[in-house]
Amino acid sequence: KMKISKNIFLIIIAIAGLQSCYYDVEEELYPSSSPCDTSNVTLSTKVKPILQGRCYACHSAANAGALGAGINVETYTNLKAQVDNGKLLKSIKHEAGASAMPKGSSAKIDVCEIMIIEKWVAKGALNN
Repeated sequence: KMKISKNIFLIIIAIAGLQSCYYDVEEELYPSSSPCDTSNVTLSTKVKPILQGRCYACHSAANAGALGAGINVETYTNLKAQVDNGKLLKSIKHEAGASAMPKGSSAKIDVCEIMIIEKWVAKGALNN
């Protein structure tokens, strides 16, 4: 009877141990086949295409009022305001202090795209 109890205890510990090893970090499970190119980052060549594909559906001049809580990042002046108040990066990185973007069922912006936007911001968020 003592041996059965000991075996059951060991099985329970083993199962609990296996459960604690589970994680699903997408970048680690499915690494990108190509490196992220953050060289020559400019608003017009690298940042704007990301914003057009990921943000303008809600945050363009046409949609900001109805879908984007009044936040329009289509113009440089409006985009720079979001950079300066810190909310652009906080939003796309899902950090505290800003609403996580994109909303709803849309997938979080790709890590490489975030790195490109971070690089642009670090270089002064120039209108280039």
